[in-house]
Amino acid sequence: MVEQCNTKGRESGFTLLELLIVITIMGMITVALTGGVRFAGRAWESQERFIAAQGDFDAVENVLRQIIASGRGFEGDVSSLRFTGTLPRAVARKGLFDIELKTSDDRRVLSWKPHFKGPSLPVDPTETELAKNISRLEFAYFFTADQNQGGWQRVAKNKEKWPSLIAIAVQSGDGRRWPPLTVAPMIESATK
Repeated sequence: MVEQCNTKGRESGFTLLELLIVITIMGMITVALTGGVRFAGRAWESQERFIAAQGDFDAVENVLRQIIASGRGFEGDVSSLRFTGTLPRAVARKGLFDIELKTSDDRRVLSWKPHFKGPSLPVDPTETELAKNISRLEFAYFFTADQNQGGWQRVAKNKEKWPSLIAIAVQSGDGRRWPPLTVAPMIESATK
């Protein structure tokens, strides 16, 4: 009878070795879960930064499309574009402006000043930064064959013969290329 009690007591408990194995396994599971949570947090933050940058790009692209599409009298080369046009509604300024898109240091800059015909006092342009960390900004101009110079050109000099399309290639400082932006100036404006 005494033997039965001792046998039951030994079978109902855990040995020290079994407890150490369970604690080790629980520790490894905890470490794996902590690493997974940390990885998920970093991935979440990275995705938020990407979405914010993409939102900034979309806003810049929309502004550029709007002002180039409504512009006229285009002149430019591979590094800058100048024309006369209206500003976006968000700027809350009406009338025509001399607008220039260019790269200044590592920023994409939009500058404008009121457009005057005839003599006027010199006016300093207003500048605003459209995007930071830009390593390359290039413009290309597409002319149709009836404009005496068909195809893509790197220079647009004649304000009377506007390009049919204007392409903008942007590369950020970290080497990423923005999706290409191609804008067609309004046809109605080109005939005036």
